[in-house]
Amino acid sequence: MNGVKKRKGFAWLLFMPQLIITLFLIFGVLIGMVQSFGIIPSLGLNDFTFAYYQELLANNQFKHSVIFSLKIALFSATLSTFFGIAWAYFWLIQSELRKWQRMLVRIPIIVPHLVVALFILQLFGRTGIFARLFYAIGLKNAQIWFESILFQSNAWGIILSFMWKEIPFVLFYCFPMIESINGKLGEAAQTLGATPLQGFVKIVIPLARNTILAAFFIIFMFAFGSYELPALLGPTLPKALPVASYEAYIHPDLKQRPMAMAYNGITLLICIIAAITIYLLVVFPRIKNRLFNGKGVAKDAV
Repeated sequence: MNGVKKRKGFAWLLFMPQLIITLFLIFGVLIGMVQSFGIIPSLGLNDFTFAYYQELLANNQFKHSVIFSLKIALFSATLSTFFGIAWAYFWLIQSELRKWQRMLVRIPIIVPHLVVALFILQLFGRTGIFARLFYAIGLKNAQIWFESILFQSNAWGIILSFMWKEIPFVLFYCFPMIESINGKLGEAAQTLGATPLQGFVKIVIPLARNTILAAFFIIFMFAFGSYELPALLGPTLPKALPVASYEAYIHPDLKQRPMAMAYNGITLLICIIAAITIYLLVVFPRIKNRLFNGKGVAKDAV
């Protein structure tokens, strides 16, 4: 009995640093939300108001920023998840690939986004390596082609940067689950006549759905709230929400600080809506299956 108590106490001791950091983060978020409603006593702002949110919602540039950030997040998450899962499939059917790729694939994950931005500039810039290479082999318009990748509203430079880092993340995040399911059921399907691809698409992916959705959600949230890549590789207009928020935060007039917090408040709201959506995508099929099979929640719990 004493041993169990000691283990529980040790577990709580290990959990305390995380709890303390989380409380500090929650406190900071709450302070920011209060400031977004115009309450900063140190600046003489004491009246609760929705004026900053109303001003943002009436601003066309803000609307373009929201659309731009959502586009970056959706394309980055969707493409990274697709190619990461496709890579996991090739790892399943070609196990020897894993032996020499496992260490190499870790490199993009540990490289900071700032360094990734420099890589993309050197590779895809107007005078980058690829533009010079294509020009050298006779493609005289190569520089014009590459102008449409970086610093443009299509955001392809930003999306490519996220993909370079997040495809390996999806691979490492989802592959253990995919490998486990394939070992139990995917191979059984193959013995019954299914091809490896059929078993992967019809059995492995549906059963690994929650893990794949979790990876998609993590990338979406990170890309939506990321500052470095949109600031370094994005266009002047529209600005991504984190970039617009930071510029509002460093405004010389400190009484504009609530505007920056209003940016953050709307960003947080969008993230919460996305989190609820992903949660419902995971939970709703379970509830539907229970109702379809005639199993009540209370009965299932018993």
